[in-house]
Amino acid sequence: MKRSALSCLVAISLFSTAAQASVDDVLNSPFFSDSHAELSLKNYWKYLKEDAANPKEVHNAWGQGLALGYQSGYLADFIGVNLDYYSAVKLGASDYFNTRGVLYNNGPGNSKENAAGYSKVGQRYIKLKGDVGGAALNAQAGWQVLRNYGVISTSTRLSPTTYLGWSGGVSGAGLSLRGAYVERSMDRNSPDSLRLQTNDGRYINHLASAELSYENKQFNGQLAYGESQDYLRRQILRVGYKANEKLSLGSQIYTTQALDEYKQMALSKRNFDHNANHFALDAKWQEPLWSVKVGIAHTRAPKGDGQLGFYPRHMSKNSRGTFTSMAYAGEDYMRDGETMLATMAEYRITPEFTAGLAGNVGQFSYQGAAVRTGEINVFGRWAPSHPKLKNLTVFAMAGPGWSYKNSNKTPILVDGHSQLSHSLSGEFIAEYRFKLF
Repeated sequence: MKRSALSCLVAISLFSTAAQASVDDVLNSPFFSDSHAELSLKNYWKYLKEDAANPKEVHNAWGQGLALGYQSGYLADFIGVNLDYYSAVKLGASDYFNTRGVLYNNGPGNSKENAAGYSKVGQRYIKLKGDVGGAALNAQAGWQVLRNYGVISTSTRLSPTTYLGWSGGVSGAGLSLRGAYVERSMDRNSPDSLRLQTNDGRYINHLASAELSYENKQFNGQLAYGESQDYLRRQILRVGYKANEKLSLGSQIYTTQALDEYKQMALSKRNFDHNANHFALDAKWQEPLWSVKVGIAHTRAPKGDGQLGFYPRHMSKNSRGTFTSMAYAGEDYMRDGETMLATMAEYRITPEFTAGLAGNVGQFSYQGAAVRTGEINVFGRWAPSHPKLKNLTVFAMAGPGWSYKNSNKTPILVDGHSQLSHSLSGEFIAEYRFKLF
């Protein structure tokens, strides 16, 4: 019995030693040793007062957000995981708060009583990587952010828009090919998992996209193709050229075609009839302390029955579309026949503080009447260099705008002339990020 007990103790000791060594090997593997975690706190306020469709409406939302992100290293230099948790707390809201995309609309309509915070694990996906003949391969499966990924993109307030599906690509020698397939989404201000939908509420099975791109020190270009099943088909060409150390040039072409499910909708639910196109050019001059960017764009999106057409940025409801034109401002500056001019200038007043001015103006013709829209915004950005504040960024922007009185987005004409409307917008963001490990 004594010899048997001794043998058991030796066996247990050897097993414990081997198990401890195995655990140590796992914990010291790149999956854990190369992992990172980051905490972000963001305060976000967004405001709009306008009288385009009603006597006056105020759209106001204010919230405090928290984001906790974890990125693992790769096990066997092949597989890893990413997890991102987001939460938001309501600090203030008015009626029509939901147009600002900051707080969750927990009820029907746009009453301020519906404004609420939320929490969600917005990203949770498995990631894979590899190398074949010098080309780098990658793939992700699960809930993930897709930013300018072919025709699919995301938008961020207190959290980003995320998608359920897969994405992946291969890259090497300046060339890359990547694709994505998604079926559901969580919006930037919601914890709800939603299916993609048509403008009249019918479900779309999936949204798929592919992109071929090339980049070197002077040139970059992307050619993208995508389709929301049987609803919309889109092609995008984006190019950029760095003429010298100071001058950069860019151009984008967006074309969209209506498919069967889109054509079946009532005219009032369509953004355009059959085809919609947007063309844009921009140029940026960069000096050590200041920069100026200017752009011009034109949109064609015909729509019948006397209704005004728009180029749709997004491929469906509950998704976001890639759009980097300087016309990016809701549906503004993307109306049928509209030509837009834009500029953005900024100056670094101190190493920590940058101030700037941004302006847009657009014009189109509706039933022979010239209709003009525009806005001017002053902004400032503070990024302190103090060691305890170096991860803090504070941004503020405000300014007036003008547009036209409308009914269902179509101009109201009186004696053959459009009627002017006014707006005032504001935005404030304070974000602090720091690494946990």
